[in-house]
Amino acid sequence: MLKINANSNIKDIIEQYPETLPVFATSGFRANEKEELSDEFGEGLLLKTALNLKGINQKIFIKMLEEKISLKLEKLEELIQAEAGNPSVKFNFTGYTYWPLRPIFKDFFEDALSKYLAKTGDTDFNYHIPSDFSGDDPCSDIWKAKSMEQLPDVIAGAGFGDFFREEFVDRFINKGYFKAAGYDKMNQAFVSAGIPDPDNCYTVYSVLPLIMLIDKKKLGKLPVPAQWSDLLNPVYRNNIIIGASSGEVHEDLLLYIYKEYGEEGLKMLSRNIKTGWHASLMAKVAGTSSNEGAAIYVIPWMFAKACQRTEATQIIWPVDGALTTPMYLLVKAASFDKYKVFADFVINSAYGKLSASNYFPVLNGKVDNRLPEGAVLKWLGWDYIKANSMEKLKKYVVAFFYKHHDENQPKEAAIQN
Repeated sequence: MLKINANSNIKDIIEQYPETLPVFATSGFRANEKEELSDEFGEGLLLKTALNLKGINQKIFIKMLEEKISLKLEKLEELIQAEAGNPSVKFNFTGYTYWPLRPIFKDFFEDALSKYLAKTGDTDFNYHIPSDFSGDDPCSDIWKAKSMEQLPDVIAGAGFGDFFREEFVDRFINKGYFKAAGYDKMNQAFVSAGIPDPDNCYTVYSVLPLIMLIDKKKLGKLPVPAQWSDLLNPVYRNNIIIGASSGEVHEDLLLYIYKEYGEEGLKMLSRNIKTGWHASLMAKVAGTSSNEGAAIYVIPWMFAKACQRTEATQIIWPVDGALTTPMYLLVKAASFDKYKVFADFVINSAYGKLSASNYFPVLNGKVDNRLPEGAVLKWLGWDYIKANSMEKLKKYVVAFFYKHHDENQPKEAAIQN
């Protein structure tokens, strides 16, 4: 049996473990089929070479492959089967986070689970932490629950997804059914941005920061953008690349632009966007001679730091702040004390330091997030978030963007993975 390491051949990996294709696909590779992955890099390419080209951490990616192969799926399969035969089966914990942090998140969760089981002897504790976003997810519709009893006791989420839907907020959040975890000390950048939930329902323990990466040669004599509104300047026409996956642009930048500059701002931005790429592809192309690239990339901080061509690129932390999307917990107030150990592991310093070292800053004020000097964070604002149906708003800004982007682009322009 193949033991995967950095020197493993990609062809050998996918031949022996075809179940790993989703791991490649969700990490920015063209890997809907194994032939597609071979076509992208060739059959003889080593894993470490492909990961370096994509700007992906080798250790984390290999662990994701190993988890996909073994996955410890026995318990999950039992739970999925049980749920199929008995709709009343309920999870106590569901954990979603951004993929670079999943192995770290899972390790800390398993440690917390061991402590919980040793203390309580609970034999009915069920949990779900997905390894990727492929296949059936037994927890994909839990936001549709009609009562608190149907919900997990602890929910870990990422982004403005299902647990920010209008139905969920009205049914559970606005009624105060969840309790936020407390901190001895909060990071000032989070506090200044207004990220802690004033209603103490969501525990936003970390964020994914979006910044700009500049290709100096492609920017040429154009001004270096300093703030997000600069991206609306017509001088950047067809010269900005933003995040996309599975053929669709990410909504994060669009939400912030729409909030501050409305439809006119989205129109102006859409005219300047060349295409959408996965962030790993941005890190791979920025600073090269490729004609497919652009002068400006809107990119997560971790991928900007992964770009190795530092002499040809420049990281810009906008003066008005890195755009942030949240990683958060929802813990039932009624059972907070019982499950506190699962809140503690994501807010403590040990997890926080590893998160920060991967360029995901945390709320814990005892952790050095290593932000650039003077760097600030930009947040949509709780009043805005809770006054809108985030799911409807996301769909609206994406559809509006495509309408005005497509009518201003040549036919061959396309959004890529």
